Amino acid sequence: MKVEAKYCEIADRLREDILSGKYSPGSAFPSLKMVCRRFGVSYLTAVKALESLKDLGLVKSQNGVGTFVARRMATIGLVMPMLKQVEVYPPICQEFSRLCLEKGVSIDFADISALRSDRVRPVVVAAAKRMVADGVAGVVFHPVDFGDDTHETNREVLDIFKAANIPVVILDTDIDSGPGEDRFDFVGVDNFEIGKFLGRHVIERGAKKIFFTAWSDMSANVRRRLDGLMSAIAQKQGIRFVGSGLYLSESDALAEKWRRSPPDAVVCSSDLVAANVLKLLRQIGKKCPRDILVTGVDDVNLATLVSPTITTVRQPCAEIAATVLETLFWRFDNPKKDKRRIMLAADLVVRESTTR
Repeated sequence: MKVEAKYCEIADRLREDILSGKYSPGSAFPSLKMVCRRFGVSYLTAVKALESLKDLGLVKSQNGVGTFVARRMATIGLVMPMLKQVEVYPPICQEFSRLCLEKGVSIDFADISALRSDRVRPVVVAAAKRMVADGVAGVVFHPVDFGDDTHETNREVLDIFKAANIPVVILDTDIDSGPGEDRFDFVGVDNFEIGKFLGRHVIERGAKKIFFTAWSDMSANVRRRLDGLMSAIAQKQGIRFVGSGLYLSESDALAEKWRRSPPDAVVCSSDLVAANVLKLLRQIGKKCPRDILVTGVDDVNLATLVSPTITTVRQPCAEIAATVLETLFWRFDNPKKDKRRIMLAADLVVRESTTR
C-alpha cells in the first residue's frame, strides 16, 4: 500500500477512536512510537497521520510534553436569518455542517429565514436565549439584514451571547460598531471590491452607461456592491451611472425605461437578479450581450443554467465555511486577543453575458 494511502487510513482509524470516546478530550494521545508500533508503519507515516489529525483540530501537541486530544465543543449555534433568500448561504452551511461532523461537533441550527420582517426580532432573540440555556460553546451569526430595527435586533442578540461569555463569529454581513460598542470576529468577502470588479469588467467590455439592480431591497452587502461599482465608474472619464432599481417591485418600470433609453450594461446584485434581467430583456426585444451586458454575483448554480450563461463573481463557499470554523476554534483558545476581520477573495468568472 502506498504511504499516502496508509497514513490516511491510520488517520481515519485514530479519528474514529477519538470520536467514539476511546480517547477523551484533554487526555494524552498515543505517541509517534506507539502509533508506529500499533500499525507497523514508519516514523514518517506516523507523523503524517498525526499532522492530519492536527489539521482537523482533533489533537494538539505541546513541546516537551506530548500530544493530547483537543477539548472539543459539544455544540455550535448557527443562526441564519437569510438562509432561504440568498443562494450562496445553503452551500456555506452545508460545508460548515460537514466540517463540524468531521470534527465531532454538533450544530444547533436556528433557521428563521421564512419569517416576515416584523416577526424576526422576537424569534431570533428567543433562539439566542435558548442556545445560551442549552449551553452552546460558540455561535456563528449572520446578522438580520431586513426589517425596520435591524441594528437593535443584532445588538440584542450579540449582547445575549456576550453576557453568557459565548464567542461569536459574524458571517458575511459585518455590523457597524458605534462608539463604545464591541466588535466581534468577522468572516466574509469584500463586497465593495466585488462591485468594483464588475464595474471595471463591463467598462473594459465597452459599456459607457451602467445600471445597477437588486432584488427587493438594498441590504448592507448590496449597498457595498453598489458603492464599489460607483467607485469604478468614477475612476473612468466618459462613463455614466444611469440609475438603480429593484427588480421585484419595479420590473415594469425598468422595462419601459430600458425600451426608451437602454443602458450598455446592467450590473446585478446576484445571479438570481441577473437571470430575471435576461428574461426582461428578451421581453422588450433586447439581446444580451449584443445590446446590453449583464453580470451577477454568487456563481452557485443559476449562472450556468440560463442562456446566455452569466458573467459573475464566484463566492468561495467552502473557504468561507472553513475559515469561520477555524476562527471560532481559534477564539476558544484565544479569548483575550484582538478581534479578527477576515475578508476572503472572490473571483470574476467571465461567461457569455459579457462576451461579444
